[in-house]
Amino acid sequence: MKAPTTKIRFENATKLLDYGFNTYSYKELGKKDDIINTIFVNKGTKSQVEAVLKENTGILLKKGSDKNIEQILNLPQNITAPIKQGDKLGEILFVLDGETLTSVDIIAKEDIEKIGLFSVIKKVYYSWVDLLR
Repeated sequence: MKAPTTKIRFENATKLLDYGFNTYSYKELGKKDDIINTIFVNKGTKSQVEAVLKENTGILLKKGSDKNIEQILNLPQNITAPIKQGDKLGEILFVLDGETLTSVDIIAKEDIEKIGLFSVIKKVYYSWVDLLR
């Protein structure tokens, strides 16, 4: 910006910033720990685990184009235990007009241990107690 005076440089910078703020806006796409889905767990001490976003995500877009954003979810229907909190389960892609804007990992919200003999016996015992009530 080789303007001859400071005043002209300041006016040009103001016009540029005004254009940016009037034309573009920040679109928040998701927050950390937002629940995306529930996944069934095979051979686990719990039957389901919540799948959450790993981090906050958003993007700077031209105003009005945020209505055309598509979400593509790559997530299995079920998984096998053991699962540790923070394990990657899949990802979510945010796409605009066929172009991927950003992607975020989807992680497990909690630990789920693999079911063992003691856990099975305990589960059967509590089921019988519930039936007798």
